[in-house]
Amino acid sequence: MDENFKQKRQKTFRCFFQLYFMIYFFTGIMPVNIDNILLYLPKTTKFGVGFLIASTLIVGIISILFFGYYEDKIAEKYSRKKIFILTNFIWIISYGVASVSPDYYYYLGFLTISAVGTGAFLPIGFSMIGDFYPPKERGKKFGVMNFSLILGSGMGIIAGGLLGSYVAGSFGWRITYIFGFILGICAIFPYIFKGIEPERGRAEPEFEDFKGEINYNYKITFNSIKELFRRKSIGSILFYVLCSGLATSTLGTWGIFYITSKIGDANAELAATTIYLIAGAGALPGTIIGGKLGDLYLSKGKISGRAIVSLIGVILGVLFTLIFYLTPFFTANSFQIIFSWIFFIIFGFLGYMFSTFSVGNQFAIYSEVCLPEVRSTANAMNGLMVNIGGIIGNLLLSSLIENNLSWLPIAVSLVLFVWLAGTFLWIITYFYYPKESKNCSDILLERRKELETKI
Repeated sequence: MDENFKQKRQKTFRCFFQLYFMIYFFTGIMPVNIDNILLYLPKTTKFGVGFLIASTLIVGIISILFFGYYEDKIAEKYSRKKIFILTNFIWIISYGVASVSPDYYYYLGFLTISAVGTGAFLPIGFSMIGDFYPPKERGKKFGVMNFSLILGSGMGIIAGGLLGSYVAGSFGWRITYIFGFILGICAIFPYIFKGIEPERGRAEPEFEDFKGEINYNYKITFNSIKELFRRKSIGSILFYVLCSGLATSTLGTWGIFYITSKIGDANAELAATTIYLIAGAGALPGTIIGGKLGDLYLSKGKISGRAIVSLIGVILGVLFTLIFYLTPFFTANSFQIIFSWIFFIIFGFLGYMFSTFSVGNQFAIYSEVCLPEVRSTANAMNGLMVNIGGIIGNLLLSSLIENNLSWLPIAVSLVLFVWLAGTFLWIITYFYYPKESKNCSDILLERRKELETKI
């Protein structure tokens, strides 16, 4: 691999990082501004907020499935790079226009349109990352992308809070969307001029020293899709993702609102935002550490290590997260307040850190178990499961608290216990991942032999 290609690949990956950061920057604006949107955006209700989240997730599902399956068919006429540029422009422009929404229904419409573009990122962008890097680097790279997600969400919350809740009042959330629109435009143009498109299969170990052109027919068939779902390692991860998405997507929207109600004093919203951000920062090292540990095990020949790292991480992470969300916040005196702050930050930080150990590894497993032509479909199914979980969780929580806010702790407890139950699905992945990875490798070796006979 020549140095020029490595430099171009790194620049392209940096663009992916920045764009993914901006997607979640925008999603971080709403949670810290729910009160402002309820007060200052006409026709908005608590259930309306939940319905908005559910609507964007449903449209996101449609987009994920469409681009996950038809990406290669469209790419026969238009390159993946062109498709990727177009879909990124969709969400950047939609979020920018959302800043001038006159009422809830316009806001709902613009954010729903944005989901078409954001939904396409996972199947297209993540499949290209899988094609750029060999297996021993994928865990780290996918971990870095999740780092971008978490950092973007945190910065969106900070910007949304500073401009919305604490500085500019009723227009603050609109200003934050405009600010994000400018940053999004600045992120997409470097990719237009400097980004490159990877060659399918070139990063696989089976083609490491192959000098010819890899012009294998990667057309997706119904049988290849069925084969994807027969792989138990993938199926178990996807059902885990459904359970985790039900909790993480819901708490990503309502977490600050819930902690604010639990603290309950005059400065509760500022305190809740601060605690949420510091605790959530645990996901930043967690997603990198988990991916690197998985890569380390793989480089030593311990293929099941990715599953072990993920299993232990998510169980510990969910347990710490349960303690973080379900423990009362004591405010009777200064000692209790200080103790509560320390307690919540430590357990929240540990919860978010350990629970993200699995993220880089799960996308790496998709790349190592799936043939190149169905990787975008596997990534799409991951997004599908996250969105389905988010729809269920957000509609459940928002409907429960629409008329009775006292149901909020019960709803939060419910989604967390569903997540805890789902963590044990990683045991299935532990047993089936090595065998299914070997099967994929054997097929790629057979493909190489076919190509070599044509040279």
